[in-house]
Amino acid sequence: MSNQLVAAGSTARLGNVSGDLRVGRKATIMAESGGRVTVSGGAYFEGPVTIACDFECGRMRVEGKGFGPSGDVLVKGDLLAHGDLEIDASTEVAGTITAERVDIGGHLKSKGIASKDLRVGGHLDTRGSLKAGDVDVGGHLSVDEQLDISNLRVSGHTEIGGGTIRGDIKARGHFKSYSKLTFGTIQVYGHLTLPAGSTGDKLVASGKVGFEGDAFCRVMEINGVAEAERDCGAENLKVNGKLGVKGTLKVSEKFEVLGSVETKGVECGTLVVGGKLVTDRISTGQAILGGQVRTTRGLKAKEVVVGTGSRVNGPIVGEVVEVGKGLDLGGFWAQASSWRLMGHMTSVDDVYGREIRVDRYSQVKRIYAETIRMQSGSVADEVNYTKEVDISEGVRLEKPPRKLDRLPDAPL
Repeated sequence: MSNQLVAAGSTARLGNVSGDLRVGRKATIMAESGGRVTVSGGAYFEGPVTIACDFECGRMRVEGKGFGPSGDVLVKGDLLAHGDLEIDASTEVAGTITAERVDIGGHLKSKGIASKDLRVGGHLDTRGSLKAGDVDVGGHLSVDEQLDISNLRVSGHTEIGGGTIRGDIKARGHFKSYSKLTFGTIQVYGHLTLPAGSTGDKLVASGKVGFEGDAFCRVMEINGVAEAERDCGAENLKVNGKLGVKGTLKVSEKFEVLGSVETKGVECGTLVVGGKLVTDRISTGQAILGGQVRTTRGLKAKEVVVGTGSRVNGPIVGEVVEVGKGLDLGGFWAQASSWRLMGHMTSVDDVYGREIRVDRYSQVKRIYAETIRMQSGSVADEVNYTKEVDISEGVRLEKPPRKLDRLPDAPL
């Protein structure tokens, strides 16, 4: 086994190199038969180089001595390194890159990449697919086809053709996928665009989010603005900013509205509202309302608690309903809500239930229930019951209480 040397500025035609290959600056490597150069050992380059063929080696190292036209690495075929690929300059590969680990100091362009780990100091642009473990890009990232990686960190903008990112995604610029993406945890500070069918474990968005079709993420936290063109689903969803869903919003466990939400319908396990929710219909197990809720057809739940100073437009249907209860939801949000609603009377429309309690300084239009209790200072247009009514002094009723043989059907 012997090493082979290529002088700086020269052109060398090579075939199979037994041992290491050492190349000076601004040299050109060509294949003897016009096919592939194979180096059994390592390939070491002092600076910029042009490789006008497919190139295979044990490992590859290119020293960075200048960038731009005089400091680039150009490979006009496929590049295969059985070990690490380390290049301290911008690199363009006409074919695919395959290596144990890829570390590029400048920009990188290629047809496709397969590597356990990939780091690019500048922009990464691949016209094919990307398969890797951890991917760290200092500039923008563009992948035309599918990717299959473990973790992704991008300092600039990201555009991908879809695929799978199993672990964490951290993107400081805009992030757009052109076909469905399966992801672990995604945190985006700019604009995030996900196509129909995208699914993930957790999404935290501080900028703007666009769901182009049906989408599901197990845990979502919207701190900026989000819009969904069709249905949107989650196990747990917290909205601190603004969310608009043209379809139905389905949250199997807890749905917290601390900002503003407008959607066609809501189906959830537990609903907590400290901001504003506008929808056609709500179906939930438990509703804790400390802000403003407006429905067209109404809200239905086993248990409904309407906090002091809250507003609910649209009928309420529940087993147990309490209107005007003081809520202790904790945190700055609860304190801010109490400042906003201080001095305001709790106001709801018609209420249907088995047991209904109306606390002080609360106003209800019509009440239909088996048992009704109203505290002093509360107001109702109508009180209709089948079993028991308890009305304190100081309650104002537009009509006397009326006992019914049976309650009318609820609207939901």
